[in-house]
Amino acid sequence: MKDIYLDNAATTQLDERVLAEMMLHFKEYYGNPSSVHKAGRDAKVLLEEARDIIAAFIGARPSELYFTSGGTEANNFAIKGMAFHQLEFTPDGEEKRKYHIVSTEIEHSAVIDTLEYLKNRFGFEITYLNTNKFGEIDLDMLNDSVTEDTFLICAMHSNNELGVINNIAQISQIAKQKDVLLHTDSVQSIGKVHFNVNELFCDTATLSAHKIYGPKGIGALYIRKYTPLDKFIHGGKQERDRRGGTENIAAIAGFKKAVELLKKEMNSDIDKYKLLKRKLIYLLKENFGEKVIINSLEKENSLHNIVNISFDRSKVKIDPDTLLIKLDLKGIAISSGSACTSGSIQPSHVLKSIGYDDATAKSSLRISFGRLNSESDLDYLIDAMKSIIQ
Repeated sequence: MKDIYLDNAATTQLDERVLAEMMLHFKEYYGNPSSVHKAGRDAKVLLEEARDIIAAFIGARPSELYFTSGGTEANNFAIKGMAFHQLEFTPDGEEKRKYHIVSTEIEHSAVIDTLEYLKNRFGFEITYLNTNKFGEIDLDMLNDSVTEDTFLICAMHSNNELGVINNIAQISQIAKQKDVLLHTDSVQSIGKVHFNVNELFCDTATLSAHKIYGPKGIGALYIRKYTPLDKFIHGGKQERDRRGGTENIAAIAGFKKAVELLKKEMNSDIDKYKLLKRKLIYLLKENFGEKVIINSLEKENSLHNIVNISFDRSKVKIDPDTLLIKLDLKGIAISSGSACTSGSIQPSHVLKSIGYDDATAKSSLRISFGRLNSESDLDYLIDAMKSIIQ
């Protein structure tokens, strides 16, 4: 039995070259970068070198990049930081904030849950825009949703379930015309598509190392210079007094190495993803015909490493959880578009937002490629699915 990993949108395997770099900093360069002695200075040099390299990779200034524990913290940092900055009062105690945020129904839960917290705890008003059946945002609808009380737009660069890439450059034009800030969750985009914050002109953007063959537990937030944003974690002056806590130097070293490898290998990675996506969609249509629904776009405005599918429940009589378990027993790791909550499977909020009923949304599968996948992996996957689906 083979061991086929096709869940790279969830996390990627740690590159051995990244691990080797991290081990040096676990064993030899263990100083606290806030310390003034040599061990601390050595750690500080690595910290700032990593900041330089990662910032340059996305077109940012080093001073605009802040290390976090991952993409979820980075999204919380950006959204709460800009929202809390709005909680201002005049000298006589009169509230003078703007309170409205525009977002979309297909955002990651790290964004939606944060927005819901702001709504329920502090009274912020949230407008969630629906999309077309592929997850594309209607820019006219977005423009019309911005009011004089809007201070922030949250729109992800690419969707983690469908792979659709939103036109953040055009969304940023709307934001600037309306004098509104723009946050984009770009966790899935880094390393899969050209991403430059100066071309997109977003105010904040999120990164996560474990999506690009780096370690878990480390990410970053890009904050454009002069963006009004409150400090997120208190208790230290680290990260230019915006995020307290001793920096995770070994993980940052791994993040740095993962980005250095991307600079060399990203183009060949993307070429491989394109080939695998074309082949997988061809094999799905050839072998399952009208039984399968392709939820991911086949155009350029979609990530090449993600293919989301559903099975027509009127034609395929198999429970999606059973399918995932049987595929797992055959050594194939893929994910469902549904999330497990308290032991019960919930339909994907993304697929429901694009118009699917609960049954179809629950039957979705996300197949996501990585650097180590090959065409033979897809042949094995299709053969396994054919043996399970009657």
